[in-house]
Amino acid sequence: MADEVDFTSLKVLVVDDQEFVRTIVKKMLQQLGVQAVLEAQDGNSGLAAVVRDAPDLVICDVQMRPMDGFGFIKMLRTTPAVSHTPVIMLTAHTDAATVARAKELDIGAFLAKPILPPALKEKIVRVLAKS
Repeated sequence: MADEVDFTSLKVLVVDDQEFVRTIVKKMLQQLGVQAVLEAQDGNSGLAAVVRDAPDLVICDVQMRPMDGFGFIKMLRTTPAVSHTPVIMLTAHTDAATVARAKELDIGAFLAKPILPPALKEKIVRVLAKS
């Protein structure tokens, strides 16, 4: 299944309000072969980046200010041109309420922090296979 995803041709947007998290995720994506990694520091700039750059995948943190990950996904899902963009949520909170809310918003997968490269790769393959 991993053979079906050409990581070198992917454009991935990382949305997180912590620069060091964006840097870590970007490095992991580059190790997987992703050459086009875009960054945004919150939901508002993330939505603007999705509309402007049309990434193949968004990796988004849940807890951000001023717009959190759920607000970002809600806005994304109601923006016609990009509403079907696949999303992987990054979170330290994998409690039932957070997971249920994510399912309502059609999030492709959850990735628990701290992020491990094999898990990141597996989630990307699974989410892109579904889309």
